[in-house]
Amino acid sequence: MRRIIFYLLLAAVLPCTQAYGQTAATEVTKETIAFAEKDGRTLWLDKYETPGSEEARPVVLFAFGGGFYTGDRADKYQIPYFEFLARNGFVVLSTDYRTMLKELDVSKVKTPVDFLDALQGAIDTAVVDFCDAARYAIDHAEEWNIDPSLMVASGSSAGAITALQAEYDICNGRYTTGRLPEDFNFAGVVSFAGAISDKGRLHWDAAPCPIMLFHGNADTTVPYRKAHIVGLGGLWGSASIVKSLERIDSPYDFRIVANASHEIAGIPMQDNHHDILSFLTRQVLGGEELAVTVVEAEPGAPTREKRYSILDYLRVNTGR
Repeated sequence: MRRIIFYLLLAAVLPCTQAYGQTAATEVTKETIAFAEKDGRTLWLDKYETPGSEEARPVVLFAFGGGFYTGDRADKYQIPYFEFLARNGFVVLSTDYRTMLKELDVSKVKTPVDFLDALQGAIDTAVVDFCDAARYAIDHAEEWNIDPSLMVASGSSAGAITALQAEYDICNGRYTTGRLPEDFNFAGVVSFAGAISDKGRLHWDAAPCPIMLFHGNADTTVPYRKAHIVGLGGLWGSASIVKSLERIDSPYDFRIVANASHEIAGIPMQDNHHDILSFLTRQVLGGEELAVTVVEAEPGAPTREKRYSILDYLRVNTGR
């Protein structure tokens, strides 16, 4: 029987300390590799690793944030996360994807439906590129000394949407057909302020891999619960994703930060390294089936507005 764990933490995030034999002095190497040519541009991925392993290593495939109109696979706030994972035995692949909302003519967005159509197209494109990066890694597994069966999808903000959507689409037989091996699935997902797009209530035709989600419950950029119009679409945030996983008794690790907004797209990559490593070690590599919810709150902190709709999402993402 699965163990269900619930914690209420009334404390700020604690700084990471070194463990698991990892040391800051361990060398992390970076190699930049072209994996695709699309729409007249080259898509690249950065491979972070430490030398010397003789065994095939697990992989984390990461997608950057930026609202599907900007972002950088080598953004400095992501590097501590990459290097920590590399020093603890993972190969990290930080990948490009096409940011289709960069081409959006905001003057032509007259209704939420107009934006939802553009958003869905941007998500679908990002997922295709993400899966192509995964396929490239699979095809080079022997050369890179990696284990494709232990590939974890991860991302921040728009990149977290991409990683979660890729897993959702694999489980529901969408978009990825022919891009990945027929029996492929990610071994885990680590999401920093992400969501999943679907017109109806979230459902899983096949059981998903273990999923870890970080989210502030007052996020004003990516919805914590949902920003959705029934029958038309929108985004289902981390709280809704967890409900969908509970309905099918699927493992997860949900890290809620009370009264936090979209800063949780980045802070855990600095401060929650060992929480992430615990999830990867126990649920992904160790095969433990756990349902974990952690609520982190700061005593005496003011309460922030938590109502959020698709109109709020449209305003935030077209007011640039």
